[in-house]
Amino acid sequence: MSPKFIFLIRCVLALIWLYNGLWLKILHVDPHHLEIVQAVFQVSVNQAANFLNIIGGLETLLGIGILSGLFYRFVNYFQVFILILMNSVGIVSGEGSISNPAGLLIMNFPTILCAIIVARYGPGLWALRLPRMKAKSTEPAGEVE
Repeated sequence: MSPKFIFLIRCVLALIWLYNGLWLKILHVDPHHLEIVQAVFQVSVNQAANFLNIIGGLETLLGIGILSGLFYRFVNYFQVFILILMNSVGIVSGEGSISNPAGLLIMNFPTILCAIIVARYGPGLWALRLPRMKAKSTEPAGEVE
């Protein structure tokens, strides 16, 4: 698979999380997201807004992690797990906040498939890399022959 194409997929995935986390939950609070959090946690509007900010912050961090390309397998399988968990919790305990559960799952299916592609084929181009540790010498230090 083309490294440029995988990088593009990584950018799209990051944009999804940044839009949903940073924009819809922190900068411009979406009333529908607020309603879902309020219904799931059974809390007041103010408490739901606080929860929404925390969730938005975590989603923003996930978007940055995806964009970085670091630990790509873990990060991408983690986002698959998170998507399935968030959708399941929202559907089971949303109490009517999610009017079309099948549509929600279908809309998230392409995101899940893209995450699996990146996890399977690598981060593509322009991924950050951690420096490798040099192997230590097996000879004792300070000995002179």
